[in-house]
Amino acid sequence: MPVPDDFSDQLNFDAEDLERIFNDPVAYAQAVEVLAQMRLGRDDTPSADGLNACVDGVDVDRASNWIEVLKLKDCLSSFLLGLRGRGVWPAPAVDPPVDPDDSATSFDTKKLGDFLVRLESFRCTICVQGNVKGSGILVGPSSVLTAWHVIAKAGQKPEQELLSKIDVVLADGRKIDVALLSASSPCGEVEWPPVGGRAPKNDSEVEHAHDIALLRLKKPAGIHLTYANLAAPPYAFKGTPDVMLVSYPEGQWDGIEFARLQRLRNLTARWGYSTRTNKTGSSGGGCFDNQFALTGIHQGRAQGLGRLIPLIRFHEHVKEAIANDELPPMLWSLDGTPQSNLIVGRDDFFIGYQTAMRGSPRARGLWVRRVDLVNDLSGLPFTFQMLESLVARSPSTRLIRISFDTIVHDLPNEIARRATDAGLNVQPPMAQAGAGIDQTEPEAMIADRARRVAQSLNERAHEQGIRLWVFFDHPAVMFGDEPRWALTAFVDQAMRLENLRIALAGFEAVQMPGAQFEFPGDALGEGPPGLMTEYMSHVNAQDLRSLIDTATRDLRRPISSEFAEEWVEEALEGLVPVNGQYGSTLRTTIAERLQKRLQKLCKKGPRP
Repeated sequence: MPVPDDFSDQLNFDAEDLERIFNDPVAYAQAVEVLAQMRLGRDDTPSADGLNACVDGVDVDRASNWIEVLKLKDCLSSFLLGLRGRGVWPAPAVDPPVDPDDSATSFDTKKLGDFLVRLESFRCTICVQGNVKGSGILVGPSSVLTAWHVIAKAGQKPEQELLSKIDVVLADGRKIDVALLSASSPCGEVEWPPVGGRAPKNDSEVEHAHDIALLRLKKPAGIHLTYANLAAPPYAFKGTPDVMLVSYPEGQWDGIEFARLQRLRNLTARWGYSTRTNKTGSSGGGCFDNQFALTGIHQGRAQGLGRLIPLIRFHEHVKEAIANDELPPMLWSLDGTPQSNLIVGRDDFFIGYQTAMRGSPRARGLWVRRVDLVNDLSGLPFTFQMLESLVARSPSTRLIRISFDTIVHDLPNEIARRATDAGLNVQPPMAQAGAGIDQTEPEAMIADRARRVAQSLNERAHEQGIRLWVFFDHPAVMFGDEPRWALTAFVDQAMRLENLRIALAGFEAVQMPGAQFEFPGDALGEGPPGLMTEYMSHVNAQDLRSLIDTATRDLRRPISSEFAEEWVEEALEGLVPVNGQYGSTLRTTIAERLQKRLQKLCKKGPRP
């Protein structure tokens, strides 16, 4: 059963291709992971087990059933493109289209093929109140560029509030909430509304109106994706170069369109180009030059041509926000060599650290929590080593560790002792008048002392011009009421102090003060301070691919995708997955297997 015509030209995929994937255990495991990833943010996507259950004991071809069900669920194209992105189904060779205007002849065909693979990571649609309103381009780990009028509320004036419920749907089908508007510039009054307005006649009508919006996602969807490069430096109109439009006309992906720039009469704030795509949904799409860099975004039509907003007009509005959208400091091993322990599937830890250090002022530290409280103990002390490696990279950051290997009778004194040992002279806090023995409840007394030791730590850190992380190990012995009262009071106070950051490992049974933030976007806006949360849950094959890609690139010994898949298969051999996921207790085993491969590769030295 072939794929419907609207996919076949681009994907050239049929049931026989899928059947070959079913017969290859490694390829099939990746197909299962593609479905699992698609289910994030899409409740209607079926699981692999569900698809297979429909044909068990029935004389129905399994591949045909998958294709038919995914087609009915409107997610077949996402599935097929997901397979391509993982290398299970190779991308076809790309030749420039035959065009009577010869508008694509200046595109290097090999680089064009690479670009077509990359754009599967950065092209996206913008949904407002659940409806597709336009196109967008991922330009940073958490940043999506689109047109301002795509997300603006219908009304008489362009200077109005924006709609609140905005989502970005990535090419693989994942839907990510928008946390805030990083930068924006409304369209011109003559251009409003999108249907009914007109193109500007000269630059003065849109002198400071650029119709752009830079959206900050709630979580960094691009942490393991590529994103679009902006033309550097942005340039003024320079003749009639060729461009490509990456957009979703009427909310559908129909591939890229080649076009040629053309100068508009009496107008430089908008450029014309010979696009035939100008349907609802194209607005906000990216226009890329023959160097495969973003040179503008699609807006509408003018003088019988497509109309785009050139990057040179709005670059100053977005460049700082894009520059501040940094990738978290991702470590693949503790010291950047395969001789130390490898780090598998801990993205949320690095995202949380980055947010607590450079993100919202409400994020004041990290709380690493286990899903398997009985069996998963190894990841907690390793978390300290990870934090220690990150802190060591910053001269203005220090770290102290509070352990509970034995019973701690006086936690405020223990914190003061550990701080003094680390070079921050903090006196043990004595009970104050009104909060001493026989003057108040024991809980209030030790809480007061814990708060004052936090304040003293903050003062010493401020004097030394440092930011101090205080790491609390999960108790290895009984954790009584007094240390719990002291810990929660210390955490509550520390979250209000600029020079302190908190890291908790475990403590799942303790009711901690403050908010808990699962994603960086949760910590934005007004509200109480809190901790970024990492749940130590499952590991999947994509976590291993990301580690291999990062490590081999860092070692300057890149390997082919075929060898990488061989490594992944070897690292997971004999381990039992549940729905394509491997329990967090298997991290150590997986890391040790990969470590041997990387150590052998490292001995060869970097490629010349």
